[in-house]
Amino acid sequence: RCRLNPSLGPATPPEERYTAREKFQSLRHIIAPGLLVVTVLGCIIGGVTSPSEASAVGAAGALLIATMRGKLSWGLLRYVMLSTTKITGMLIWIAIAAVFFSRIYMGLGAGMVISDMIDDFSLSPYTVIIFMLISFYLLGMFLDDFAILFITVPLYVPIVRELGFDTTWFAVLFILSMQSAYLTPPFGYNLFYMRSVAPKSITIVDIYRSALPFVALQILGLALIVAYPSIALWLPGLLF
Repeated sequence: RCRLNPSLGPATPPEERYTAREKFQSLRHIIAPGLLVVTVLGCIIGGVTSPSEASAVGAAGALLIATMRGKLSWGLLRYVMLSTTKITGMLIWIAIAAVFFSRIYMGLGAGMVISDMIDDFSLSPYTVIIFMLISFYLLGMFLDDFAILFITVPLYVPIVRELGFDTTWFAVLFILSMQSAYLTPPFGYNLFYMRSVAPKSITIVDIYRSALPFVALQILGLALIVAYPSIALWLPGLLF
């Protein structure tokens, strides 16, 4: 976009630019966090720990890094524990409500209704997947991805398996859809994050409008993975 209209992103004046030496020196600040990320993901991918156990490794590593940098204090620890408790409590209530909803939804026969609808309209497998992705976008405008996961997975995954699709591929489609949902109004989380750090002269309507090209690019990426599943399955197949 800036290549087409350079005035939107003017270059930094030469006297304010960092030298190659300064850029290289600045990398030392990300060595410890980088090692922590590699360790946590390596434990998961290597099968050393489960994702839950890897999160404990990550927490221990973060405490170690804070100690090494001399920033670990009781006040920081108290703040972290309180914040974690609040977030965990919120997620638990979302999970409880979502599980209740999905169980009642399935108990009322919604799964059978959708299966019968697919049979009655003779929909192709890819048409069903496209409708599922559209529902992710619509739900993402109003709900948290955690709630969407609990609501849709019990309903969609059996259908995906019945249609003969790979569930890992479908999981990647879900994640990409949620990334796009975080940019779609009226409840796009990332849009409100941008609003909190943007100058007051920039309105929320400006942010909504500016997000559209990025949503279009993500939809294009999603379409490529729907058309060519190997894009999503190549790396998992290589690792596992």
